[in-house]
Amino acid sequence: MFLVYTHKITPRLKYIFKHIFENMLMINFDLTTKVEIFVAHSGPKLSYSNKPLGDEFFIKSHLLLFEQGITPQKLKLDFWDELPIFFLTDVECNCPFDIFAASFFLLCRYEECIPYLKTNSGYFDPSHSISMKFNFLELPIIDLWVSKFQEQLASNFREILKKDEYKPSKKILLEVPLAFRYSNRSFLENLEDFISSVLKLNLKQLINQILVLIRIKNDPFDTFDFWKQWFNKSSTKPIVFFLFAHSSSYQTTTSIFNLRFRKIIKKTGDFFSLGLLTSIKAQIDSKKQIVREKNDFQKLTNRTIFDVRLSNGIVNLRKDYEMLSENEFKNDYSMGYLDRIGFRAGTATPFYFYDVSREIQLSIKLTPIFATEKSLKYLNDSFPFEKLLRVYEKLPLSTSVLTLALSNGFLDPGLKSNILQKGFLDFISD
Repeated sequence: MFLVYTHKITPRLKYIFKHIFENMLMINFDLTTKVEIFVAHSGPKLSYSNKPLGDEFFIKSHLLLFEQGITPQKLKLDFWDELPIFFLTDVECNCPFDIFAASFFLLCRYEECIPYLKTNSGYFDPSHSISMKFNFLELPIIDLWVSKFQEQLASNFREILKKDEYKPSKKILLEVPLAFRYSNRSFLENLEDFISSVLKLNLKQLINQILVLIRIKNDPFDTFDFWKQWFNKSSTKPIVFFLFAHSSSYQTTTSIFNLRFRKIIKKTGDFFSLGLLTSIKAQIDSKKQIVREKNDFQKLTNRTIFDVRLSNGIVNLRKDYEMLSENEFKNDYSMGYLDRIGFRAGTATPFYFYDVSREIQLSIKLTPIFATEKSLKYLNDSFPFEKLLRVYEKLPLSTSVLTLALSNGFLDPGLKSNILQKGFLDFISD
């Protein structure tokens, strides 16, 4: 048992120590505020406080984990070897910064809990984030800190072994916001598409629409029958998120009464894990809409759905996760940016969300999203999957996961010769 002494045990402190020690390092630990118990402990131990008790492994604590409420934090950048760090310590100790407070700051998205400038669409602007300012958005910085911290512990305590062999993992999310581009849609919807293509002089789209409707060409979004071919040589199996809601002024959807659509969902569930892709309306009218969407989807699939992804991305951090938690979702796959690659929460390791406004850990676990289909196309890189592979190969922990979200249209079998799709096949191959 690893023992930690601290002068005060708070909900924030318990949350982040449990995550780092148990979830990331898989080390059993205990907390104590009693000096005599700490001194008498003969096993590995560290003190986390204002000053050391003796010559033990010591990390000077920042105030963040002992505060309540949300206050602006002054952040100064330095480096731990090559790794950017903040919440620096001003005394000599085993770690040049407070790794626990810094990790907590990133995981709870502290900077999204204080007033911030929003984009025109109402989102948190990543260009104003600490990860952009300190240039570590594309690094799983917490995982890298913890890996280095583990090396320190292993060199100080022979009971703790540095795991030389580890294997991070990949996770693929397939989201289906619209099951069909042209087929299986109403006459009015197709007419609207047709007129839009004419007005925009988009001849390619116009020709594709006509060829699909006269059944000469397959619908580019109706790729479901080919999914097993994409993944038959890979141990990485996707989680599939279907948008199962009525169309609204916010979003066009596939009718939940469409028989072809319903059969696709049931058939997909025979081979892959299913999750719910919530509608934009659900984030606006959450109390009624999210319940309706979840219930309708569960009735169709005849299974309890625990996995969820927000089709509109994270807009209001506290409100969105409170909504998902209250509706008994267990796993969220939205913690990322819609149009930018990177680790929004500074980690590649799944974690439980901590609500700093109420000082409680929610029951929903967040899997960080490194890239989306949209962000890959914005990269201005002909070989984005090579970049993703380089990031994957540098993931430092067995708990680290590189997660990628794509749409059903991306798996169009007619595009397998495309450079992007070829890169994807290489990415998921074992």
